[in-house]
Amino acid sequence: MGLQEEVAKLVGSESAKHKRLVEYVIRQIGTDRNLAEVLDDPYVTNRLSPLERRALLEEPEIIDAVHDELLGEMRAKLEAAVGE
Repeated sequence: MGLQEEVAKLVGSESAKHKRLVEYVIRQIGTDRNLAEVLDDPYVTNRLSPLERRALLEEPEIIDAVHDELLGEMRAKLEAAVGE
């Protein structure tokens, strides 16, 4: 299965963990934290793999909370981490 298919499986996940992390990221962005900083936060990195963090960038709520140009940059960074 390719990267895009793996990400698509995770987006909109009904798992409680995934939902909590989506909510956490949105709250942190709401406090004017940078998305890159939030995704590198130990609270996030200790709970999600790079692939799972990449999937967060496809969540509609997170997309609404950040600017598109930043999303492209973060997607590339996390896709590179998945390939390592």
